[in-house]
Amino acid sequence: MDRDRLLDNLRWLAEGNPQYAGTEEEGRQNSRVALLMADDFLLSYIDDREITALFNRIREKI
Repeated sequence: MDRDRLLDNLRWLAEGNPQYAGTEEEGRQNSRVALLMADDFLLSYIDDREITALFNRIREKI
């Protein structure tokens, strides 16, 4: 993933677009799902296996 694509994806989430990010009853974006997606976008941008593994260990505890 390059920087431009990362920015596009994060902007899409920041706009509150509920499509593919899960929706709540009111039709709004599920903030927990959006945060997980943002984390995934950032990890794919970093593209470092050790960082990803540690990050996933932290996420498992939530």
